[in-house]
Amino acid sequence: MSDLPIKLPELPPPAPKLSFWRRVYVWLNAIFYDHAFFRVFYNLRKQVVPGLYRSAHPMPYQLRAAARAGVKTVLNLRGSEAHIGSNVLEWEACEQAGLKLLHFPMRSRDAPTREEILGLDALFVSQPQPILIHCKSGADRAGLASALYLLLRENAPLEVALKQMEFWQHGHVRQAKTGVLDHFFEVYRDYHAAHGTPFREWVETVYDRDAVNASFHASWWANQVVDKILRRE
Repeated sequence: MSDLPIKLPELPPPAPKLSFWRRVYVWLNAIFYDHAFFRVFYNLRKQVVPGLYRSAHPMPYQLRAAARAGVKTVLNLRGSEAHIGSNVLEWEACEQAGLKLLHFPMRSRDAPTREEILGLDALFVSQPQPILIHCKSGADRAGLASALYLLLRENAPLEVALKQMEFWQHGHVRQAKTGVLDHFFEVYRDYHAAHGTPFREWVETVYDRDAVNASFHASWWANQVVDKILRRE
């Protein structure tokens, strides 16, 4: 394990006791404000490798199903904002189902920090498996974390890891601002082709996040689709 600084996960607050009307509000907030109505039917839990699953933000019944399938840890890549109804429902459902819930906020429109990458790696080896990782839509941050798991824990080839960032399977749009996540891997691919440096070593000793962000340029039309139509976070 590297002795470089790492980002630490956040523990969620205790699950609140919801009155009838508060529960109604939380559900309405989740369905309409957080667009959970899109996730009622299509949000399928997908196995990345044994020990790791990915999804969009799961509904309570999907968390219960994950627990029955053997999932032990849920890693929320969004954050712990209490004004998001989906978070409140998740806190309650995980507590009731005996799932360990951790928050590890990441961004979908910026390259990951070195501390985030190494912090994720530490979580992958320290938390009970199987782990279910999710963001809001399951397309961008969940794909990034899945690809990092394959590179750091499975020593998978980069092209195999990048399948976690595909549009047709996961809905990730590389032409929008979210494509900076693809660009992060592309910068490593070019460096590896020239120097043969392993991914972990590149992250720890070479990676320049500011340079990756500065060298990426998104398409305006793709940003409109992702931000205005798909309402990605």
